[in-house]
Amino acid sequence: MPSSIKDIQVFVLTMPNETRRQKNSKKQLKGIFKNVHFCSSPKPKEIPQNYVKWKRRLYFGRDLTLGEFGCFFAHKRVLEKLIAKNLPYALILEDDFIFLDSFKENIDNLLKCSYDWELIRLISKPKLKRKLRKPVAELGLYNQLVRLGSAPGGAYAYLISNKGAKKLLKSMTNVWCPIDVLMGQPWKTNLEILAVMPPITNVDWSFNSAIGDERFKKQQLNGWQKKVLPLTRFYFKAFEGIYRKYYFYKYFLKS
Repeated sequence: MPSSIKDIQVFVLTMPNETRRQKNSKKQLKGIFKNVHFCSSPKPKEIPQNYVKWKRRLYFGRDLTLGEFGCFFAHKRVLEKLIAKNLPYALILEDDFIFLDSFKENIDNLLKCSYDWELIRLISKPKLKRKLRKPVAELGLYNQLVRLGSAPGGAYAYLISNKGAKKLLKSMTNVWCPIDVLMGQPWKTNLEILAVMPPITNVDWSFNSAIGDERFKKQQLNGWQKKVLPLTRFYFKAFEGIYRKYYFYKYFLKS
């Protein structure tokens, strides 16, 4: 395990032309980390061969965008680097992150934490206060490491171990969900849904989306596919809800 926060390898996912985002990232990282790598990758020009189109359309009613594919594979390449370098842990950031109060202190505490974590999503979602959760470790006076029974979106900041990277990478053979949705599917990743509360990172909403807003468009189906979507969508949401609760309680006595 890294002896301090300065020893963690940090990977910042960005795109070649996002110079303002990169400058903002460097400003926040300066003085905290000494091993920072900017991983630049453009959007793909075509749909990848391992895209499971029928499943995506069946449960979501629209295809993934090229921006979502680009994001997915950018995370995948970083996980492959982590494993190839045999790094024990890494902090992975998207270039629109913001460090909140006590970020450094809490990362230090996570490195000293006795809880055997593999993936911790450093996300800021107010609704998590109302969702099923269980504290698993204290991180100083004000923050806790908690297990979640829900699946908040966002992959803009997370700590991951070598073992966790191998598990997550194994679940990325085929693609039909964005990376942040996949992180909330423990039946596929075999990873706990863990987060720090109160949050220690957020998204800088002053930046326009690098992925694009096409992902927010309404469903794109016609004919029989459009007619069955309400049923398949209901099934998918019910399945996810039940299985997340199952995995939440599966780990309930873990310490």
